[in-house]
Amino acid sequence: MEPDIEHNAQDWFRFMVETSLAPGLRALGFFGTGSRFKLEGEDCRGELALEQTRSFSSRTVRFTLLVGVVARDEWSAQLRVRPYYPTSEITRTERTSWQEPIGKLVTVGGFPVGDLWWELEVGKPFKGMANEIISTVREFALPAIEDRMHPPAPTESIPRVEADTAVEPPTRSPECD
Repeated sequence: MEPDIEHNAQDWFRFMVETSLAPGLRALGFFGTGSRFKLEGEDCRGELALEQTRSFSSRTVRFTLLVGVVARDEWSAQLRVRPYYPTSEITRTERTSWQEPIGKLVTVGGFPVGDLWWELEVGKPFKGMANEIISTVREFALPAIEDRMHPPAPTESIPRVEADTAVEPPTRSPECD
């Protein structure tokens, strides 16, 4: 335990994120600090946000992950209209193209687990919890983000064309869900 850290839940949570969670998320390709991490794509950006419950105790923090994808055009438009928009959160805003709590993505036996929360207690080891969160992101959140950032092209049939007629096949610009 770090001697400089105040022994309250918020400081312990920040210490866990900075020393264990953030490095693991960066290894998966995310960047960011604090409670928000991003994954850049060509047309979209994947986002992870740590959301905490209101703490009834100064000794524990209960938190979950929100997973989202936002289209670059949508994000730019929101910033032009609302330059005061909080850039530190993706929670409950209209700018996300897609967003789910991690518990809806994690499945057991093919069924989503629903609510998935972690609880961190001041002074208790957190390396195992951080590794569990990173594994959950790698196994469930990252594939969901990538699927929405790079949706498969539609399987449209290309019409038959005579050899002397030049018709361009239909094109589809990539976009987020």
